[in-house]
Amino acid sequence: MKNEARVGDAPRNQEWFLTLLPVFPIVLLVMRLWYASRQDTQTLLLLVQTISPLGLLSAVLLTTLWVLPVACVGGRLLGTLYWISTGRSSWLVHAARRLPGWVVVLTVVVGVCTWQLRFLPTLMMLALALAGLTVRDRLPGHDGLRTAVCYGLPVIAGVLSYVLLWPAIVAAFAQRDVATALLLTLPPGLAALLTGPVPVAPARVLTHGIAIATAVFTPLLVGVVVMRAPILPLIAVQFDEGGTTEVVVGHLVATDDQMSTVLGRDGAVSFVRNDRLRSKVLCPDPGEVPRTWVNLHGWYVEQSMISWLAPASVRTPDDPRCQGRPAPDGERIRPGGAR
Repeated sequence: MKNEARVGDAPRNQEWFLTLLPVFPIVLLVMRLWYASRQDTQTLLLLVQTISPLGLLSAVLLTTLWVLPVACVGGRLLGTLYWISTGRSSWLVHAARRLPGWVVVLTVVVGVCTWQLRFLPTLMMLALALAGLTVRDRLPGHDGLRTAVCYGLPVIAGVLSYVLLWPAIVAAFAQRDVATALLLTLPPGLAALLTGPVPVAPARVLTHGIAIATAVFTPLLVGVVVMRAPILPLIAVQFDEGGTTEVVVGHLVATDDQMSTVLGRDGAVSFVRNDRLRSKVLCPDPGEVPRTWVNLHGWYVEQSMISWLAPASVRTPDDPRCQGRPAPDGERIRPGGAR
Protein backbone atom coordinates (compact mmCIF):
# COMPACT_ATOMS: atom_id res chain seq x y z
CA MET A 1 0.00 0.00 0.00
CA LYS A 2 2.86 2.40 0.76
CA ASN A 3 4.45 1.74 -2.61
CA GLU A 4 1.13 2.33 -4.36
CA ALA A 5 0.67 5.59 -2.47
CA ARG A 6 4.13 6.77 -3.45
CA VAL A 7 3.47 5.92 -7.07
CA GLY A 8 0.15 7.74 -6.94
CA ASP A 9 1.76 10.83 -5.41
CA ALA A 10 4.65 10.89 -7.89
CA PRO A 11 4.50 13.79 -10.34
CA ARG A 12 3.55 12.85 -13.87
CA ASN A 13 3.89 14.40 -17.28
CA GLN A 14 6.26 17.16 -16.20
CA GLU A 15 8.58 16.81 -19.19
CA TRP A 16 6.78 19.68 -20.91
CA PHE A 17 8.14 22.03 -18.24
CA LEU A 18 11.73 21.21 -19.21
CA THR A 19 11.04 22.24 -22.80
CA LEU A 20 9.92 25.69 -21.63
CA LEU A 21 13.26 26.45 -19.97
CA PRO A 22 15.17 27.11 -23.23
CA VAL A 23 12.09 28.31 -25.14
CA PHE A 24 11.30 31.24 -22.83
CA PRO A 25 14.71 32.99 -23.23
CA ILE A 26 14.63 32.45 -26.99
CA VAL A 27 11.18 34.02 -27.23
CA LEU A 28 12.38 36.99 -25.16
CA LEU A 29 15.41 37.46 -27.40
CA VAL A 30 13.33 37.41 -30.59
CA MET A 31 10.78 39.82 -29.12
CA ARG A 32 13.58 42.14 -28.00
CA LEU A 33 14.94 42.33 -31.56
CA TRP A 34 11.45 42.80 -32.95
CA TYR A 35 10.87 45.65 -30.51
CA ALA A 36 14.24 47.26 -31.32
CA SER A 37 13.54 47.09 -35.09
CA ARG A 38 10.19 48.86 -34.68
CA GLN A 39 8.48 45.85 -36.30
CA ASP A 40 10.35 46.37 -39.58
CA THR A 41 11.41 43.09 -41.18
CA GLN A 42 14.49 44.43 -42.98
CA THR A 43 15.80 46.12 -39.84
CA LEU A 44 15.15 42.92 -37.91
CA LEU A 45 17.22 40.93 -40.41
CA LEU A 46 20.03 43.49 -40.13
CA LEU A 47 20.06 43.17 -36.34
CA VAL A 48 19.96 39.39 -36.41
CA GLN A 49 22.91 39.38 -38.81
CA THR A 50 25.13 41.67 -36.77
CA ILE A 51 24.13 41.36 -33.09
CA SER A 52 25.85 38.78 -30.93
CA PRO A 53 23.48 36.55 -28.94
CA LEU A 54 25.76 36.95 -25.91
CA GLY A 55 24.55 40.49 -25.32
CA LEU A 56 20.94 39.38 -25.39
CA LEU A 57 21.59 36.40 -23.13
CA SER A 58 23.39 38.64 -20.65
CA ALA A 59 20.25 40.75 -20.26
CA VAL A 60 18.20 37.62 -19.55
CA LEU A 61 20.84 36.32 -17.12
CA LEU A 62 21.03 39.57 -15.15
CA THR A 63 17.26 39.72 -14.89
CA THR A 64 17.15 36.09 -13.75
CA LEU A 65 19.66 36.84 -10.99
CA TRP A 66 17.35 39.59 -9.76
CA VAL A 67 14.22 37.40 -9.83
CA LEU A 68 15.82 34.20 -8.46
CA PRO A 69 15.77 35.25 -4.77
CA VAL A 70 12.08 36.12 -5.05
CA ALA A 71 11.20 32.68 -6.43
CA CYS A 72 13.35 30.64 -4.03
CA VAL A 73 12.91 32.57 -0.78
CA GLY A 74 9.26 33.41 -1.46
CA GLY A 75 8.33 29.85 -2.45
CA ARG A 76 10.06 28.32 0.56
CA LEU A 77 8.49 30.91 2.86
CA LEU A 78 4.92 30.43 1.60
CA GLY A 79 5.14 26.63 1.64
CA THR A 80 6.52 26.52 5.18
CA LEU A 81 3.95 29.05 6.38
CA TYR A 82 1.06 26.99 5.00
CA TRP A 83 2.37 23.80 6.58
CA ILE A 84 2.84 25.37 10.01
CA SER A 85 -0.55 27.06 9.91
CA THR A 86 -2.66 24.10 8.76
CA GLY A 87 -0.57 20.94 9.04
CA ARG A 88 -1.78 19.96 5.56
CA SER A 89 0.22 19.13 2.48
CA SER A 90 -0.16 20.70 -0.97
CA TRP A 91 1.82 21.30 -4.12
CA LEU A 92 3.28 24.43 -2.53
CA VAL A 93 4.49 22.47 0.50
CA HIS A 94 6.04 19.79 -1.75
CA ALA A 95 7.85 22.46 -3.77
CA ALA A 96 9.15 24.14 -0.61
CA ARG A 97 10.46 20.88 0.85
CA ARG A 98 12.22 19.91 -2.37
CA LEU A 99 14.17 23.18 -2.33
CA PRO A 100 17.50 22.59 -0.49
CA GLY A 101 18.47 24.95 2.27
CA TRP A 102 21.85 25.78 0.74
CA VAL A 103 20.09 26.96 -2.42
CA VAL A 104 17.99 29.37 -0.39
CA VAL A 105 21.07 30.72 1.40
CA LEU A 106 22.88 31.12 -1.92
CA THR A 107 19.97 33.03 -3.46
CA VAL A 108 19.89 35.37 -0.45
CA VAL A 109 23.59 36.12 -1.00
CA VAL A 110 22.88 36.72 -4.70
CA GLY A 111 20.06 39.09 -3.75
CA VAL A 112 22.31 41.03 -1.36
CA CYS A 113 24.81 41.58 -4.17
CA THR A 114 22.39 42.29 -7.05
CA TRP A 115 19.34 43.98 -5.51
CA GLN A 116 19.11 47.73 -5.16
CA LEU A 117 19.70 49.28 -1.76
CA ARG A 118 16.03 50.20 -1.30
CA PHE A 119 14.99 46.54 -1.71
CA LEU A 120 17.53 45.08 0.74
CA PRO A 121 15.30 45.67 3.82
CA THR A 122 12.59 43.60 2.11
CA LEU A 123 15.09 40.82 1.42
CA MET A 124 16.17 40.91 5.06
CA MET A 125 12.54 40.68 6.16
CA LEU A 126 11.89 37.62 3.99
CA ALA A 127 15.10 35.90 5.12
CA LEU A 128 14.38 36.46 8.82
CA ALA A 129 10.77 35.31 8.43
CA LEU A 130 11.93 32.15 6.66
CA ALA A 131 14.49 31.46 9.38
CA GLY A 132 11.83 31.77 12.09
CA LEU A 133 9.34 29.54 10.27
CA THR A 134 12.05 26.93 9.63
CA VAL A 135 12.89 26.78 13.35
CA ARG A 136 9.20 26.38 14.20
CA ASP A 137 8.88 23.57 11.68
CA ARG A 138 12.03 21.54 12.38
CA LEU A 139 12.65 22.28 16.07
CA PRO A 140 9.22 22.56 17.69
CA GLY A 141 10.43 21.56 21.17
CA HIS A 142 13.21 24.17 21.54
CA ASP A 143 11.31 27.10 23.05
CA GLY A 144 14.44 29.12 23.79
CA LEU A 145 15.77 28.86 20.27
CA ARG A 146 12.35 29.63 18.83
CA THR A 147 12.06 32.77 20.95
CA ALA A 148 15.55 33.92 19.96
CA VAL A 149 15.12 33.33 16.22
CA CYS A 150 11.45 34.27 15.83
CA TYR A 151 11.40 37.35 18.04
CA GLY A 152 14.83 38.38 19.32
CA LEU A 153 16.73 38.25 16.02
CA PRO A 154 14.12 40.21 13.97
CA VAL A 155 13.88 42.91 16.65
CA ILE A 156 17.67 43.32 16.85
CA ALA A 157 17.99 43.32 13.08
CA GLY A 158 15.18 45.88 12.79
CA VAL A 159 16.79 48.25 15.29
CA LEU A 160 20.18 48.00 13.58
CA SER A 161 18.54 48.57 10.19
CA TYR A 162 16.83 51.74 11.38
CA VAL A 163 20.08 53.03 12.87
CA LEU A 164 22.01 52.27 9.67
CA LEU A 165 19.36 53.47 7.23
CA TRP A 166 18.29 56.54 9.21
CA PRO A 167 20.10 59.10 6.98
CA ALA A 168 18.53 57.61 3.85
CA ILE A 169 15.08 57.47 5.49
CA VAL A 170 15.29 61.13 6.49
CA ALA A 171 16.44 62.09 2.99
CA ALA A 172 13.59 60.11 1.40
CA PHE A 173 10.95 61.86 3.52
CA ALA A 174 12.63 65.23 2.89
CA GLN A 175 12.49 64.68 -0.89
CA ARG A 176 8.91 63.35 -0.62
CA ASP A 177 9.95 60.05 -2.18
CA VAL A 178 7.13 58.03 -0.64
CA ALA A 179 7.97 54.71 -2.33
CA THR A 180 11.60 54.74 -1.20
CA ALA A 181 10.63 55.88 2.31
CA LEU A 182 8.17 52.99 2.68
CA LEU A 183 10.64 50.43 1.33
CA LEU A 184 13.24 51.55 3.85
CA THR A 185 10.87 51.93 6.81
CA LEU A 186 8.23 49.17 6.79
CA PRO A 187 10.12 45.86 6.19
CA PRO A 188 12.45 46.01 9.25
CA GLY A 189 9.48 46.55 11.54
CA LEU A 190 7.35 43.81 9.96
CA ALA A 191 9.98 41.06 10.16
CA ALA A 192 8.97 39.96 13.69
CA LEU A 193 5.30 39.69 12.66
CA LEU A 194 5.93 37.16 9.87
CA THR A 195 7.57 34.38 11.88
CA GLY A 196 4.38 32.79 13.20
CA PRO A 197 1.41 30.89 11.80
CA VAL A 198 -1.68 32.52 10.34
CA PRO A 199 -5.32 31.46 10.94
CA VAL A 200 -6.28 28.22 9.25
CA ALA A 201 -9.23 29.62 7.31
CA PRO A 202 -7.37 32.19 5.16
CA ALA A 203 -4.07 30.28 5.11
CA ARG A 204 -4.61 28.52 1.77
CA VAL A 205 -6.01 31.57 0.01
CA LEU A 206 -3.20 33.76 1.33
CA THR A 207 -0.23 31.51 0.63
CA HIS A 208 -1.38 29.86 -2.58
CA GLY A 209 -2.85 33.11 -3.92
CA ILE A 210 0.47 34.93 -3.47
CA ALA A 211 2.36 32.00 -5.02
CA ILE A 212 0.09 31.84 -8.07
CA ALA A 213 0.18 35.62 -8.54
CA THR A 214 3.99 35.57 -8.34
CA ALA A 215 4.20 32.72 -10.85
CA VAL A 216 1.94 34.60 -13.28
CA PHE A 217 3.43 38.08 -13.02
CA THR A 218 7.12 37.15 -12.73
CA PRO A 219 7.48 36.12 -16.42
CA LEU A 220 5.70 39.34 -17.41
CA LEU A 221 8.08 41.38 -15.26
CA VAL A 222 11.09 39.59 -16.71
CA GLY A 223 9.76 40.20 -20.22
CA VAL A 224 9.30 43.93 -19.60
CA VAL A 225 12.80 44.29 -18.14
CA VAL A 226 14.41 42.37 -21.01
CA MET A 227 12.44 44.31 -23.63
CA ARG A 228 13.84 47.56 -22.25
CA ALA A 229 17.37 46.32 -21.63
CA PRO A 230 20.04 47.84 -23.91
CA ILE A 231 21.50 45.42 -26.43
CA LEU A 232 23.68 47.85 -28.40
CA PRO A 233 25.94 50.72 -27.30
CA LEU A 234 24.29 54.13 -27.49
CA ILE A 235 26.49 56.61 -29.36
CA ALA A 236 26.33 60.04 -30.97
CA VAL A 237 27.95 60.38 -34.41
CA GLN A 238 28.86 63.82 -35.74
CA PHE A 239 29.57 64.02 -39.48
CA ASP A 240 29.54 66.45 -42.42
CA GLU A 241 26.72 66.18 -44.94
CA GLY A 242 26.31 68.65 -47.81
CA GLY A 243 28.37 71.38 -46.18
CA THR A 244 26.52 71.15 -42.86
CA THR A 245 27.28 69.34 -39.65
CA GLU A 246 24.76 66.74 -38.52
CA VAL A 247 24.51 64.51 -35.46
CA VAL A 248 22.87 61.10 -35.30
CA VAL A 249 22.11 59.65 -31.88
CA GLY A 250 21.41 55.94 -31.87
CA HIS A 251 22.73 52.44 -31.32
CA LEU A 252 25.89 51.32 -33.08
CA VAL A 253 25.00 48.23 -35.12
CA ALA A 254 28.26 47.66 -37.04
CA THR A 255 31.38 49.46 -38.22
CA ASP A 256 34.04 48.65 -40.82
CA ASP A 257 36.71 50.39 -42.87
CA GLN A 258 34.21 52.27 -45.04
CA MET A 259 31.16 53.19 -42.96
CA SER A 260 29.35 52.91 -39.64
CA THR A 261 25.79 51.63 -39.28
CA VAL A 262 23.66 53.35 -36.64
CA LEU A 263 20.13 52.43 -35.57
CA GLY A 264 18.39 55.64 -34.52
CA ARG A 265 16.01 55.92 -31.60
CA ASP A 266 13.14 56.26 -34.05
CA GLY A 267 14.05 52.95 -35.71
CA ALA A 268 15.68 54.48 -38.81
CA VAL A 269 18.99 52.99 -39.98
CA SER A 270 21.75 55.45 -40.98
CA PHE A 271 24.92 54.57 -42.90
CA VAL A 272 27.68 57.11 -42.23
CA ARG A 273 30.81 57.08 -44.38
CA ASN A 274 33.98 57.19 -42.33
CA ASP A 275 35.58 59.90 -44.48
CA ARG A 276 32.76 62.25 -43.44
CA LEU A 277 32.93 61.26 -39.80
CA ARG A 278 34.15 63.97 -37.44
CA SER A 279 33.66 62.43 -34.00
CA LYS A 280 31.90 59.70 -32.04
CA VAL A 281 31.01 59.74 -28.36
CA LEU A 282 29.56 57.07 -26.08
CA CYS A 283 26.35 58.33 -24.45
CA PRO A 284 24.84 57.22 -21.15
CA ASP A 285 21.82 54.95 -21.31
CA PRO A 286 18.59 56.87 -20.52
CA GLY A 287 17.63 54.04 -18.15
CA GLU A 288 20.71 54.78 -16.03
CA VAL A 289 19.52 58.27 -15.18
CA PRO A 290 18.59 58.16 -11.46
CA ARG A 291 14.98 58.88 -10.50
CA THR A 292 15.89 59.79 -6.94
CA TRP A 293 18.98 61.23 -5.26
CA VAL A 294 18.43 59.50 -1.91
CA ASN A 295 21.67 57.84 -0.83
CA LEU A 296 23.36 56.28 2.17
CA HIS A 297 26.91 57.64 2.49
CA GLY A 298 27.21 57.89 -1.30
CA TRP A 299 25.42 54.61 -1.97
CA TYR A 300 22.34 55.62 -3.93
CA VAL A 301 19.17 53.63 -3.30
CA GLU A 302 18.92 52.67 -6.99
CA GLN A 303 22.38 51.08 -6.95
CA SER A 304 23.23 47.51 -6.08
CA MET A 305 26.18 46.50 -3.93
CA ILE A 306 28.13 45.38 -6.98
CA SER A 307 27.63 48.67 -8.82
CA TRP A 308 28.45 50.60 -5.66
CA LEU A 309 31.72 48.75 -5.12
CA ALA A 310 32.70 48.75 -8.81
CA PRO A 311 34.67 51.75 -10.11
CA ALA A 312 32.41 54.32 -11.75
CA SER A 313 33.05 55.28 -15.36
CA VAL A 314 33.52 58.96 -16.08
CA ARG A 315 30.86 60.07 -18.54
CA THR A 316 29.28 63.48 -19.12
CA PRO A 317 25.56 63.21 -19.88
CA ASP A 318 25.46 66.89 -20.85
CA ASP A 319 27.53 66.33 -24.00
CA PRO A 320 25.70 68.32 -26.71
CA ARG A 321 26.18 65.50 -29.21
CA CYS A 322 24.24 63.08 -27.00
CA GLN A 323 21.39 65.58 -27.15
CA GLY A 324 21.50 65.72 -30.96
CA ARG A 325 23.42 69.02 -31.21
CA PRO A 326 26.84 69.43 -32.86
CA ALA A 327 29.78 70.10 -30.57
CA PRO A 328 31.50 73.48 -30.94
CA ASP A 329 34.42 73.51 -33.37
CA GLY A 330 36.96 74.39 -30.73
CA GLU A 331 35.73 71.87 -28.18
CA ARG A 332 37.65 68.65 -27.83
CA ILE A 333 35.83 65.79 -26.15
CA ARG A 334 37.50 62.44 -25.89
CA PRO A 335 35.61 59.21 -26.52
CA GLY A 336 33.51 58.20 -23.55
CA GLY A 337 32.56 61.78 -22.75
CA ALA A 338 35.57 62.59 -20.51
CA ARG A 339 36.84 66.08 -21.22
